[in-house]
Amino acid sequence: MDRYQVLIVGAGFSGAEAAFRLASQGVRVGLLTQSLDSVMMPFLPPRPPFPKGSLLERAYDPKDPRVWAFHAQAKYLLEGERNLHLFQATATGLLLEGERVVGVRTWEGPPALADRVVLAVGSFLGARLLIGEVEEEAGRLSEASYPDLLENLLSLGFRFVEREGSVPETPSTPGYRVRYLAFHPEEWEEGTFRLKRLEGLYAVGLCVREGDYALMSEEGKRLAEHLLHELG
Repeated sequence: MDRYQVLIVGAGFSGAEAAFRLASQGVRVGLLTQSLDSVMMPFLPPRPPFPKGSLLERAYDPKDPRVWAFHAQAKYLLEGERNLHLFQATATGLLLEGERVVGVRTWEGPPALADRVVLAVGSFLGARLLIGEVEEEAGRLSEASYPDLLENLLSLGFRFVEREGSVPETPSTPGYRVRYLAFHPEEWEEGTFRLKRLEGLYAVGLCVREGDYALMSEEGKRLAEHLLHELG
């Protein structure tokens, strides 16, 4: 089985941005998502300003602000990167060699192997979605959480803090709230994005820091630059 230089779990704004930047610089990247239909899918139409040269900026079309149009263009650009493999699978746990992460297990069966693994799993760890009096296990509307991955991370000793985000009602969707877990600040290095408990493991996006689309995009780019420096 092929081994990626970098495997990114989660194709939201930070994960997709990091994958796009790395692949454009010749790094072999695997970008794993639970649903190809939700790759870089915004809650609401993105609004400038955006980080210069970012995937966020390139995918945005001011003449067509629909979220599906933005998603389609972002996915098109990602699929056009020859060094990037965008694929659908559900990560259920980390694969280890000693104290180093070497990939992830998947619900579908085949493992995904890599020299470095990035968790960009957004609001999908321990996620509970609330609409009025209704509560379900989901990280976004109609999108499943990562219960097996969370269980594995807890078994490895990772600590978390609880956060809550809200999405306003739109003409096509109800408003809702999501309670989720993010890595405890002491688990994560600001400058390197490393999750310090294991070697070869990084985290970016809502699973470590709250922010808007532009910040998530900027963080993805910054992680990519750090990894490019590491990879030489």
